[in-house]
Amino acid sequence: MFDEPERGRAMVEPYEITDEQGTVLEVLEPDGGPAGETAADPQAAPDPGPAPADGPVVPQAAVNIAPRASWGARYADGDLTLEGPAVEVFLHHSVTAQLSPDASVEAEAEQMRALESVGQSRFGTGISYNVVVFPSGRAYQGVSWNRRGTHTGGRNSTARSICLAGNYETNEPTAAQVSTAAAIYGEGKGRWWTQAAPLYGHRDVTSTACPGRHAYARLDDIRAGEGTTPPSPGEPGGLVVDGAWGTATTRRLQEELGTPADGVVSSQSVYWRDRNPGLTSGWEWVADAQGSRVIAALQARTGMPSGRRDGKIGPQTVSALQRHLGTPVDGVISRDSLAVMELQRRLNAGRV
Repeated sequence: MFDEPERGRAMVEPYEITDEQGTVLEVLEPDGGPAGETAADPQAAPDPGPAPADGPVVPQAAVNIAPRASWGARYADGDLTLEGPAVEVFLHHSVTAQLSPDASVEAEAEQMRALESVGQSRFGTGISYNVVVFPSGRAYQGVSWNRRGTHTGGRNSTARSICLAGNYETNEPTAAQVSTAAAIYGEGKGRWWTQAAPLYGHRDVTSTACPGRHAYARLDDIRAGEGTTPPSPGEPGGLVVDGAWGTATTRRLQEELGTPADGVVSSQSVYWRDRNPGLTSGWEWVADAQGSRVIAALQARTGMPSGRRDGKIGPQTVSALQRHLGTPVDGVISRDSLAVMELQRRLNAGRV
């Protein structure tokens, strides 16, 4: 575990990611200290909306960026509130897991929390980047547009960042990623950054390969500012109805049923893991299952007799849930599960 920096401390060691040959693929670091920014509650600061521009604003369709709440942000939203629009934008890559274009929203949310953990452990200010774009083309808000992150050392106070999730020194960005990044860059002109704000690669100002040679080669495509984004994967406090029961679905269920809300279904029998592929992230599979409070509460909600409320997932519990939800009863949580989709709809509506 790393010591958290004192607010405004001038010197904090940068965080470098290198490959086996020692090439620096990405480097994150904070600015030296406040430079005219306004200190505020680090948990505060929602996006205030359009900022004053340095020229006429070109009307554009709003881009879809999932809010911090949708992926389960846990830590500070940067360290300072910034005044006025940015004057530069930088393209980064995260050098984290290379998800496939058809990865689930749950898998992407998990990667967002992993990125957040890096920024928190190194700098104590939560996730480093402003927006993260996955191979699916879906975009997620990191540090809010008007809050200071730790993406481009020495320029965090005057620049904003667009990060492609993955390693683009070795992988090609997808067409969906490039389209989304271009749409965000175009939408941000006169809103999050000035009309004239240039887009650079991180390597243009720091000794790093970031954003990777393949992403760097697409900078002109992104600078064009023309593209589209897929539908947002979630609204504040909402769930994506995708039929995959992962951390976000569990957390909402825990909140609904009044059990501790940590997004984890603890102590479940590993025997049922592979038989229920729709149970994804946040499930603790063990050989000697003791059961989970949220499953016991769900068993009660679905009308299972008290003697069978053992807190463990299995065919009886799944069948009871399916009957309760009015979906086909087969005792299995399959991929793209109809029962989980209905559960997610009800959780979004506040009724289980």
